[in-house]
Amino acid sequence: MKLNKVISAGVLALTLSSYSATAFASTGDTSSASTASDTSTTVPTKKNSAAAAKFRADMQAWQAATKTWLAGRVAAMKDQRESVAAASATLKDALGAATTREARKAAMEAFKSARTAAASKYQAAIAALGERPVRPTR
Repeated sequence: MKLNKVISAGVLALTLSSYSATAFASTGDTSSASTASDTSTTVPTKKNSAAAAKFRADMQAWQAATKTWLAGRVAAMKDQRESVAAASATLKDALGAATTREARKAAMEAFKSARTAAASKYQAAIAALGERPVRPTR
């Protein structure tokens, strides 16, 4: 019985090794000839360092301009929010103190005009900033 198991294990090992050897041989490169097709002896040109330096300078200028432009937008939005918040606080106080319908209506009209003025001021600030700076290209 032991001999039968040893023979079976040997046959199994040979079978598995022959399959893996066949698979390995079929995937390997069997050609012995050289496949290099580029036989030129020219040296590749170096990158244009002057153009690279100009691009770096352009990028730094663009980053600074974009940072300034974004800061201007943030400041304009902050001013608008503060103006609307102040108008809202004034409206709240005016509505609390109003005893007549006309007083409430006047308070609402004052709030609407303050809000419109804040929006106009914001639009003017954005127009003064101009277009967003354009990123340089190589």
